[in-house]
Amino acid sequence: MYDEAKKWHCECAVVYFLASEQKKFAVVASKKIGKAVIRNRAKRLIKAAFLNIKNELKSGSFVIITKAGINEMKFGAIEKNLRWSFRKMDILK
Repeated sequence: MYDEAKKWHCECAVVYFLASEQKKFAVVASKKIGKAVIRNRAKRLIKAAFLNIKNELKSGSFVIITKAGINEMKFGAIEKNLRWSFRKMDILK
């Protein structure tokens, strides 16, 4: 998927998108982010932001890889960064 997908970097994450029939979504947080509690919080923030935006997106597979420093960002900024990334990748309806 990583070779064929569209890719975009934003402040909080790297977003991959590959068009398909179904909407699939995965969040990845490496150990560079921090210990398990911090990685899980980062994934929860990304999931919540994605769920707020998902009805505006085209169908496809999404993989979002979190970046270090995401836990210092406010939720509104994370959602704004994801929406901006999706707009730049031309996957908003």
